Amino acid sequence: MHETFTGESLMKRIFAILMLAFMSLAFTQNSSVMVTFSSESEKYAQATTEYQAIWNSEGKRIIEAMERVSGVEFTEREVRAIVYEGVSWSGFGDKPMKLRASYPSDVKKATLVHELGHRLIVHVPKTKELDEHRVLFLVLYDIWESLYGRDFVDRMVEVEKKRKGLYDYESAWKWALSMSKEEKAAKFKALRESAEER
Repeated sequence: MHETFTGESLMKRIFAILMLAFMSLAFTQNSSVMVTFSSESEKYAQATTEYQAIWNSEGKRIIEAMERVSGVEFTEREVRAIVYEGVSWSGFGDKPMKLRASYPSDVKKATLVHELGHRLIVHVPKTKELDEHRVLFLVLYDIWESLYGRDFVDRMVEVEKKRKGLYDYESAWKWALSMSKEEKAAKFKALRESAEER
């Protein structure tokens, strides 16, 4: 059956469609932190789309999990991320995050959370013994687990342990995993509270 519309009913239908689209977009973007992704070059467009899709569907719960597990709130509201083929890096302040294009989907998720984690803990004190990664690893395992489950975490820890050259990820992960969940949480809480006392 062919349906005909008057000008007014057509406008109402278009308005309803637009409102549904807007509500869907608002839902996917409803996070206290907005991450915008761009490609370093056209050849990374597909990977950029994949990172953006992860953020659109999971960004809100990623931020909630990170803040809940760590007890730290993001101080940033907007983060720029550039997708390229190189070492992933958190950036800081106005310097954009950089994310490797060629990672498989699960490693993209893990890396996005890892690099955001560095930005989350920027004000948590580090020491000679507790560098940036060791402090992050006090909470990263539990953040990943709360988001994606134990199997995902164990696979991603093994991926990170194999990274060589820039940092000794294997030793840092072994150190973090030598502690119980409660011990890691207590150590991180002590660092966090020492920053709050300053």
